[in-house]
Amino acid sequence: MDQVARPTTRPFLLIEGGPLYRIGQRVGLAGRQAHAIARIASILPLITWVPLLVLTLIKGTAFGNTVELPFLSDFGAYTRFLIAIPLFLVAENVIGPLVAEAAQHFILSGVIGEKDYPTFDRAVEEGLRSRDSIVAEIIILLIAYAVAFSFFFVRAVHVSTWYATRTNSGVTPTLAGWWLLLFCMPLLQFLLLRWIWRIFLWFQFLNRVSKLDLNLYPTHPDQAGGLGFVGETQRLFSILLFAYSTGAAGVIANEILYDHATLKHYVPMIAAYVLFALIIILGPLAVFTRRLLMTRLRGLHDYGTLATNYTGSFQKKWIGSVPPVGEPLLGSSDIQSLADLGNSYSFVERMNPFPINPRTPIQLAVAALLPMTPLLLTVMPAKEIFKLLFKMIM
Repeated sequence: MDQVARPTTRPFLLIEGGPLYRIGQRVGLAGRQAHAIARIASILPLITWVPLLVLTLIKGTAFGNTVELPFLSDFGAYTRFLIAIPLFLVAENVIGPLVAEAAQHFILSGVIGEKDYPTFDRAVEEGLRSRDSIVAEIIILLIAYAVAFSFFFVRAVHVSTWYATRTNSGVTPTLAGWWLLLFCMPLLQFLLLRWIWRIFLWFQFLNRVSKLDLNLYPTHPDQAGGLGFVGETQRLFSILLFAYSTGAAGVIANEILYDHATLKHYVPMIAAYVLFALIIILGPLAVFTRRLLMTRLRGLHDYGTLATNYTGSFQKKWIGSVPPVGEPLLGSSDIQSLADLGNSYSFVERMNPFPINPRTPIQLAVAALLPMTPLLLTVMPAKEIFKLLFKMIM
C-alpha cells in the first residue's frame, strides 16, 4: 500500500500513557525493553512483600505460633505480591505493543479502505485521549482503596493474623496490616482495575472501527472475513487471567488450610469467575458479529448464485448434451473449477460470526484455571492427580 495514503495518527499504544505511566517514565520504570521488565519485577516485591516481612519480623508474627496465621505461612502474600502484581506490569510490555500492531493491521491488511482513514485516525486519537485521562485514573484509584478497605474490614477475621488482631471490640490492623491496607492491596486492585479500563478502551476502539465500511470477504481463509487477527490479539490477555488466578489461588488455599473450608465450596465461584473472565476478554469481539453475519449471508447468496450458474453450464456442457468435440473430459479444467467453486462455498458456510479461533476460549480458560490446580492437592494425593492428567492426555 502507498505509505503516503496511510493515516498520520499515532500508534494505538493502549499502555503507554496515563498519569502513573508518566510518573514511571520519570523514575525510569516505564518502557518496553527487557531490562525495564526485569527492573519492575525486582522492585515491586521490594516495596510490597519485603516491607511486610520486615514489619512482621519486628512484631514477631512472621512465623511461629504467636498468631493463627503467620506471614510466612500466608499463601496469599506470596501469590499476590511476588507473582500477581509483577505479572500485571509485565503484561503491559507484552500486550501493549501487540495491541498497537493489531490496530495498525486494520490499515495494512486493507480491511479499512482509504476513504475511512480520517475516521480511523479519529478513533485512535479518541482512544488515546481516554487512555491519558487523569480523572479516570483517580476514579480507579478511589475504587481500588474502597475495595481494599471493604475486603479488610467487611470480610470477617475470626482469629488474629499477621495483618490484624482480633479482640472483643473488633479487628485492629497491625503495623504490617496498615501497610497492606494502605499500599499493597490498593496497588493490586488498582493494577487490576486499570487493566479492566484498558480492555474497555480497546472495546470502544473496536466498536468505532466496526462501524466503518470494512472490506470483509466471506472466503477469507481465517474464516472470519479477514478479522481473525483481532481474535488472535485477544488471546494475549491470558497473561492477565493467569496473574489474577494466581493471586486468588493463594487466598483460597488459606481458606482451605486454615479456615477448614472445602474446595468443593469454591467450585461454583471458580466456574463463575472463568465464565465472567471469558466474557470480559472476548466480549469486545461481539461488535463485529453483525457485520460478519451480513458478510456470510451475502457470500452465501453471491456464491450460491455463481454456483448455480456454473453448475448449470457444466450440466448442459457435459451431461445434458453431446460433449464438445476435441475437448476430452479427462483433465478438463471445468472439473477443477467446479471443485474449486465447491471449496469456496464451503469456506463461506464455515465462516465464523465471531472472529476467534475455537481454541481461544479453551486457552483462556486454561490460563485462568492453571494456577488453581495446586488446590486439588487438598482433596486428592499428587499421585492421583498425575494419573488423572495422564488419562486426560491419553
